[in-house]
Amino acid sequence: MAVTKIWNIKGNANTPLDYVMDSDKTQREFSEGERQALADVIAYAANEDKTEQLFYTTGINCNVDCARDQFDTAKLQFVQEGGNVAFHAYQSFAPGEVTPDEAHAIGVELARELWGDRFQMVVATHVNTNCVHNHIVINSVSYLDGYRFHDCKDTYKALRETSDRICREHGLSVIDNPKGRGVSQYLYKTEKAGGPTRYNIARQAIDEAIELSLDVEDFKDELKRRGYNIRFEPNRKYWTIVPPGWKKPIRIHQLGDAYTQESIERRIYDNDPVEVQARVRRSNFRPARYNLRRRIDNIMGRSGLEKLYLRYCYELGYLPKYRQNPTRLHILLKEDLLKCDQYSEQAKLLAKYHISTGEELAEHAETAKVAMKTMGDQRDELRRFVKRVGPAHEIEAARAEIAELTSEIKKLRREVKVCKAIEERSDELAKKLQIVDRETRRKEEMSR
Repeated sequence: MAVTKIWNIKGNANTPLDYVMDSDKTQREFSEGERQALADVIAYAANEDKTEQLFYTTGINCNVDCARDQFDTAKLQFVQEGGNVAFHAYQSFAPGEVTPDEAHAIGVELARELWGDRFQMVVATHVNTNCVHNHIVINSVSYLDGYRFHDCKDTYKALRETSDRICREHGLSVIDNPKGRGVSQYLYKTEKAGGPTRYNIARQAIDEAIELSLDVEDFKDELKRRGYNIRFEPNRKYWTIVPPGWKKPIRIHQLGDAYTQESIERRIYDNDPVEVQARVRRSNFRPARYNLRRRIDNIMGRSGLEKLYLRYCYELGYLPKYRQNPTRLHILLKEDLLKCDQYSEQAKLLAKYHISTGEELAEHAETAKVAMKTMGDQRDELRRFVKRVGPAHEIEAARAEIAELTSEIKKLRREVKVCKAIEERSDELAKKLQIVDRETRRKEEMSR
């Protein structure tokens, strides 16, 4: 049973990517951070304490003893310095299933079949743990054509499938139905950080429904009031719910131990009837309205695009503070909870430059593009200057100015991208707010 992974290796982010821009390639240098990162990963893979005096270490299209320099030479030859310095693949076997010789042979066969026609690699087999495992360090640039190694889902899929096939050919076991995380890494990290996802929004809705229920029928009604589709039929193995605005159901027992069918029923029947009735009365209570000026009044005093985006961020709970109650949001807005940061960035740009109309937005984007072009020309001139032989202090000053210009160009490029997103989304946001306002007015009229 072989387990596989692959990830990228970067240089030290704190070290500037400083190269000598000279036509003589032998005088170009990689930053110490990049060289050290590449040296570290190769040294780790070929650690003598783990590989038994390099006996289980093989270089493919390179020599293990000078692999780092040969990796660098390929990058310099095709002017592909910077970015990822290498990629690191991993293949681990079940305890006692393979000998070190067989594991190393499988690792070399795997690397040659997948990438041996274009990339330099070091394959090392570690025997210092219960699980014999292979490390494959892959140069990020092809020595053959200069193209970069493309790491994506298909790359990992090919790695896993090829590894499984070779393991079967050697009579080893494989995982026929590998189980993933179940959710994307982004949702997993957002959930862990307490950000709004459909899972913790569902937990909050279930908790609120339980607090207002005395039996399972009450619980169902409360969930329906919040826009959830429920499937609690006795002949179903699991209770499932579908959050508003979503199509994929959630098995609620997967939300945690407190959300199994038995736990929910126990929590409902442990409720005190008097307390539940008091909560229901409080949830239906409508306080008297006073004409106090609020932040929303200041927002409504704006105009055009600026008002639109500030209002939308307010409705999402991003203004005045990042404080949300997702279960109270209109169904049309819930799907945008995970995009709060994007909408906030767009609102800040509009407020910063007081942009109210589409014409002003287009004018700002065009101004930013012109500024980017001017700064880019200045940076190109400075880059040509640093190639010449001149006083060291002037070269350093030019490099510092290049770094400043690059930072400013990056900011302007981001503003242009934000302007484009505003242009594409503004009509959609306006339509959603119109629907929300229309339904709010209807509810107020019905309550009078």
